Amino acid sequence: MRALAAVRAGGIGDVLLCTPGLRAVKRRDPSCRITFHTDCPELLRGLPYIDEVRPTGEAPAAAVFLAYEDTIPPRGHLARRMAEGLSVAVRDVVPDCAIRADLVARYRAAWGAGPNLVVQRRASRHTPNKDWPMARWNALLDRLSRRWQVIEIGQASMDAGPEAGVAPGGRYRDLRGRTGIGELVAAVAAADGFVGPVSGPAHIAAAARRPAVVILGGYEAAENTAYPTQHTLAATPPCSPCWLRTQCPHGLACLTAISVEAVAAAVERALAGAAARGGDRTVLAEWTTAEAAG
Repeated sequence: MRALAAVRAGGIGDVLLCTPGLRAVKRRDPSCRITFHTDCPELLRGLPYIDEVRPTGEAPAAAVFLAYEDTIPPRGHLARRMAEGLSVAVRDVVPDCAIRADLVARYRAAWGAGPNLVVQRRASRHTPNKDWPMARWNALLDRLSRRWQVIEIGQASMDAGPEAGVAPGGRYRDLRGRTGIGELVAAVAAADGFVGPVSGPAHIAAAARRPAVVILGGYEAAENTAYPTQHTLAATPPCSPCWLRTQCPHGLACLTAISVEAVAAAVERALAGAAARGGDRTVLAEWTTAEAAG
């Protein structure tokens, strides 16, 4: 039996992007003992192909660091770039995630019949150029919550600002700042759909086979994070994909090109597609790149 130690620091999305490669290693060599080092152990404990999950700080010097940042902008799906560090080729890029069934059941019981949409407005403080304008988020939440129940997740402090406190009409629950990692995963898995930027919850939605509407803009390419359950709204001006961490010199033209109407229409298509295929656990047959103007 040989052993593999791999490591990936960082957030939820980057960790989940490692799972297709690790899965492929175990399929190629079932006797290989895989230890994965991460800052988010709750995401992976219990997955059948990872033998042990340990903290990032305990990674040995010889551990394989999984990354896609060697070439920016990266080409192809980021899960495939991660897998290259393990010397495996990945066809199935859909990630896996440990999901607590008891928490999923608790959220579904609390929320009622639905449809229930989980929404996240902001990706992270490190990627401000993924942020769709707040005024459009407020208009979208008001519109969605008049038809479906909206459950908002994320960090409460990230949405501070003069417009952040605008309460949408209709059915709305605010879980911002109120979930640990396990609860966040369960909330996304319990929902009938997800709406937000490319972020940890978007990858969780893919792992949970939930239909998702991803407001991509032009920070990265659609091919980097596309999944079968995902409807992607992208705009591709000449400056995209930029992967720019400093202030956008173009006023986030790629994101302001995406209308509230386009996002709302994508949500309707995503939910209708899931219902037509059997609802709760059905995977959509294909992902769609919607035009920005809708």
